[in-house]
Amino acid sequence: MPAPELEPAFGYLRVHDASSEEVALLEKQLKEYAEAHNLKLRQIYRERHSALRVGGLGDWLVEGGVQHLIVPSMDHVSEHPIARLVFYEAVCLDARAEVHEACTKP
Repeated sequence: MPAPELEPAFGYLRVHDASSEEVALLEKQLKEYAEAHNLKLRQIYRERHSALRVGGLGDWLVEGGVQHLIVPSMDHVSEHPIARLVFYEAVCLDARAEVHEACTKP
């Protein structure tokens, strides 16, 4: 019997002040999470701006045909609770996708 097809997922990283070593480690965490949860990580978006930008996030997910977004953690996305909520709503409400946290630490 053939293996079930993996559901596609995208990854999201905020890298505006991260070293290349930190980015590599975060990417590895996203890939390992995807493999462990039967998701196929197709693309990782690297946010290079210090301000959180959610405009277009929902469109990116919808156009990519994915319903799963993997982040290192919501603390990695933002330490501010309202910013995390806006991000979460952009993914869940605008794109009807699910946010997955690969680890509990940023």
